[in-house]
Order: sequence, then structure tokens, then C-alpha cells
Amino acid sequence: MTRSHPHSTGGTTKNRWAHVGISIAFALIVAGGAKVAFDLSSTMMTHLALVGAWMMLALGLAYAGVRIRPSLGGALLTGFGIGALLVVFFGGMQMFA
Repeated sequence: MTRSHPHSTGGTTKNRWAHVGISIAFALIVAGGAKVAFDLSSTMMTHLALVGAWMMLALGLAYAGVRIRPSLGGALLTGFGIGALLVVFFGGMQMFA
């Protein structure tokens, strides 16, 4: 029995490492931008508003990247998710301090 499609290996190793690098870079951009937004504000309500606005902007940028370059969509959305988890984790630690 033969296959109708050739066997795919899922891309080259270089391509996989590029996607991992893009995910890590976007996660750091999301988390770093949230930290800057947090530092620029003066009250707790302003903290929440600015960090929330930054997260919505970052998600919009990730979605625009998906629409412009579909092959990087998974990397950008994964990077946003990791960055959001970093913001939640370190924001929660900030509240305990």
C-alpha cells in the first residue's frame, strides 16, 4: 500500500529553532512591555488599566502577525501565551511583596 502524500518530517531543524526563538522573543516583549506599563503608572487601578491595554495590544499584534504570515502564527500565539503567564506569575508575586 502506497501513500498518496510523501512523508513529511515537519520542517527543518533550523525552521523549528527559528519558531522557538520567535516565541521566546515575543514572550519577552509581552512581559517586558507589561513591566514598563506597570512602572509608568502611579496607582493600582492605573496599573491594571495600562497592563491590560498592553496585553490587548500585544494580542492584536500577534493576531496581525498570524494574518500577515500564517506560518509564524503558532509561534506568535505561543509567545503571547508564555508572556501572559509570566505577567500573571510575576504580577501575583508583586502583590505578595
